[in-house]
Amino acid sequence: MNLRKLLWAFLYTFLILDAVLLFQWFEVSQPLTNPGSNRSVQQEMKMDGIEYGKLNNRPVSGAYLSGDDDKNSGIVRKKLSGRYDINQSGNSLVMTPKTTMNLGKSRQDAIHNAQKMLADSKQVVSGQDYLYDAFLTQYGTGGRTISSESENKSSNGYTIVFSQKAESLSGTPLFSTQRGRIQVNLDRDFNVKNYTQTHISNVEKLRDISTLITEQDAVVNAYQYNAIPNNSRIMACRLSYRLMTVVRGDTIFSPVWSIVIKDNAGDTSIISINAINGTLIH
Repeated sequence: MNLRKLLWAFLYTFLILDAVLLFQWFEVSQPLTNPGSNRSVQQEMKMDGIEYGKLNNRPVSGAYLSGDDDKNSGIVRKKLSGRYDINQSGNSLVMTPKTTMNLGKSRQDAIHNAQKMLADSKQVVSGQDYLYDAFLTQYGTGGRTISSESENKSSNGYTIVFSQKAESLSGTPLFSTQRGRIQVNLDRDFNVKNYTQTHISNVEKLRDISTLITEQDAVVNAYQYNAIPNNSRIMACRLSYRLMTVVRGDTIFSPVWSIVIKDNAGDTSIISINAINGTLIH
């Protein structure tokens, strides 16, 4: 690489980082003033009738990530066209089995057999890049809680979600985005109707962050933003990578805490807290 190209590469990276920081600055909806200690805030939460289990205060680390929407649909078609009818919608591929594919007699059977399906390169391309996502399978992107197999079952059947793994210093969090997901759609008898797949390629760290806020910090911040109603219950929390912004064709992801809340009317919602700066994401 000559000097001119090297300088342009540095300038391009600098502009991406600047855009990320500017987006983060404008994303802040209100400052956290006089937050007090986590312990005193948790006592206030209990007084407001908010139920929660043990909140993890273990330090975690992470980074901003960038990635590209995978364009290798031709490779998928070549490898799987004998087994599936393949349609494309944007960057999403929809695979419909040409013959009946049954995954068992229960939801647990279906999850287990779907995991085996992803491990088979003749069934799924790059399946090793995904993990079973219990969080999204149970709570979904819309926040409806599924507490039992009978409740998960509907006139449309079942859905099992696998999310793509993300690089991180703190282990293997998942991408929580439609851009890196396999969704297996089943009928009421656990036959595969189809599965959809998107994939993120060229994943890179943009900027190392030594420490992210903890699960406990995220819940406390959400309460201070008045995002947790009185007499509600925190059902689950998880750290994942969510789409932040797109800069000149590069997709930027930020580590985010997702918090599932069930209010006193029984309605469930998911709120998100930026794991880097602790702000509420709208």
